[in-house]
Amino acid sequence: MGVMELDQLGKDCQRTLLEVVSSIQAHSTLTGLFRELTEKVSRFVHIDRMVLLLYDEARQQVAVKEFYSTLPHRVAAGRVLPVDATPAGEVIRNQTRFLIPDIAREPRYPELIKLLLSDQIRAVGYLPLSTPSQKVGALSFATRAEIRYTEEDLDFLEEVLKPVAMAIENILTREQVEHERDRLKLQLELNNALATRLQSHDLFVHISGLVRRAVPHEFLALSIWDPEEHKLRFRLQANPRQAIFGLQDQVVPLDSTASGEAFTSGKPSIYDGARISRMEGDYGRNLREQGIRTLCAVPLKSARGKIGAISVGSQERDAYPAAQVDILLALAAQLAIVVENALAFARVEELNRRLKEAKLYLEEELQDAAPSDEILGSSPGIRQVLQQIEIVAPTDATVLVYGETGSGKELVARALHQKSPRSRGTFVKLNCAAIPTGLLESELFGHERGAFTGAIAQKIGRFEIAHQGTLFLDEVGEIPLELQPKLLRVLQDKEFERLGANRTIRSDARLVAATNRDLKKSMEANQFRSDLYYRLNVFPILVPPLRDRRQDIPLLAMHFTQEFSRRLGKSIRSIPTESVDRLVRYHWPGNIRELQNLIERSVILTHGDTLRIPLQELESTEPPAAEPTGPPSGTMDDVARETIIRALRESRGVIGGAKGAATRLGLKRTTLLYRMEKLGIEKPAD
Repeated sequence: MGVMELDQLGKDCQRTLLEVVSSIQAHSTLTGLFRELTEKVSRFVHIDRMVLLLYDEARQQVAVKEFYSTLPHRVAAGRVLPVDATPAGEVIRNQTRFLIPDIAREPRYPELIKLLLSDQIRAVGYLPLSTPSQKVGALSFATRAEIRYTEEDLDFLEEVLKPVAMAIENILTREQVEHERDRLKLQLELNNALATRLQSHDLFVHISGLVRRAVPHEFLALSIWDPEEHKLRFRLQANPRQAIFGLQDQVVPLDSTASGEAFTSGKPSIYDGARISRMEGDYGRNLREQGIRTLCAVPLKSARGKIGAISVGSQERDAYPAAQVDILLALAAQLAIVVENALAFARVEELNRRLKEAKLYLEEELQDAAPSDEILGSSPGIRQVLQQIEIVAPTDATVLVYGETGSGKELVARALHQKSPRSRGTFVKLNCAAIPTGLLESELFGHERGAFTGAIAQKIGRFEIAHQGTLFLDEVGEIPLELQPKLLRVLQDKEFERLGANRTIRSDARLVAATNRDLKKSMEANQFRSDLYYRLNVFPILVPPLRDRRQDIPLLAMHFTQEFSRRLGKSIRSIPTESVDRLVRYHWPGNIRELQNLIERSVILTHGDTLRIPLQELESTEPPAAEPTGPPSGTMDDVARETIIRALRESRGVIGGAKGAATRLGLKRTTLLYRMEKLGIEKPAD
């Protein structure tokens, strides 16, 4: 080459360098700058492939940022490589050039060499990109031509890269500032969302749109941990074309989904197309139907622990490099606070609704309250009932109370509740025979607004009100067949849906059922489901009719007289012996309820201190049952004294305990001691 040619070549190099320097000012993105660099440099140096690699010092990785090639194989932008897996690492660490003039003889980096040879690359070089303040990365260039890169080529490229490195640093700094600005703006919007969209469903819908702006995706799923069930459940699935779609409350497997793995490990989880193709169930099928090829999930964690996970999906392969994962992690940290607060708000709202319904229910209960909730009596039948209550009350077993109408089945249910660990919860009752068939489902499970004609507001059902308490279903045999499977599901799985809703609600309510029908015969006649019958009949209790416990009648009559006298402001101190005898002889088809109503009517009609019972209303159609001792009579104090003394005699002087006099009389130990002191009955010696 002559002197004139060398001189012209030098001038071309200088001109190219000046063009690069002047043109980089016009580019605000790495893509535009890299395209300009490739075009200018290829005029002077033969290049078939050029790659811009950026250095992540904290992770000791290099990432492919821009790529140019005329060859078949391409490296995806965003691909991340360990520093030691590429010559770029050595170039960046040592800030020296690296040249492989003949790759066929290069023993190092076997995977890279294999890829280059498949494209018939003959030579490859690497140059550092750095500024006075940082190591930016490296530039890789390669050729398949039978030429060799000279020192002059490398000198020229190094000169060109000096201003390019400065430009790249400026662009990255600007992108970082813009990213931080966008992050703060998104954080502000999330905070605003928290203030204005506290309803969890509306908030989750808004979150989908916010996340899409920061992390491009075609699919988003939000899953929340249910601490009561110890399960992860989907709360939201969304895509750009279909704002919100199905699988609400579906359980998320912890070991075969990206969301489950991210939640369990507390780290990001990425699924490629192969793993997505192996996912089972509706969730995997939905992803495949939408053409999702990459799925990235990160955990939602707050100061109180793990809340759930958020996952995004793309139809592109390798769509979520480390930088995108970092953005999603940063976003998840803020989302976790918003989601946690929204869930807490939803729980408070739900609790307030339940308390409001419970308050209204309890107010109605107080208005209709019976004179006493105590089970009184010392007859063998009642003692057996009390013993059964003591046995089963501490458990959560379902109890089925049998007995005639008015025999006191509700009192048994209340005693089970009061003696159970659920006594601080609400005792809720429902008479299934008193509710029209069309409204019974709504009474039990509640309904949403607009669920049916007349449903003008949301209603919480009895199962929700009885959460962590006891639900008493009287006349359970009257529940229609079509509703029985839903009741069975609540008993087995403790979950149901309100009418007009698709959200599953859990209720930890203990069920006590009662009936005056023979459910076994109803089951045999196909009027009652056998599976429900066996699920209800876990622990049966038979309440004897009043005619089979005649020795308890004087005590009950005395008790009701005291209660109604106090309520009506009267002072009735005695019941005539003749009246007590007629009460004992009567056969009581209406059981205790009939006796209670008769005593109330008698108290209303009585003027003076002696109860006047309209005996003409009683028909002695049956002789009194044989009793070991005659029924006590006389004043109420006399009746009480004789009843207590007899109970003490039968218990051999023992007051407390399962076989003590208090249990036989259906009283608390302290109550019995108080009555003994009032009546002058001496406490037996220990």
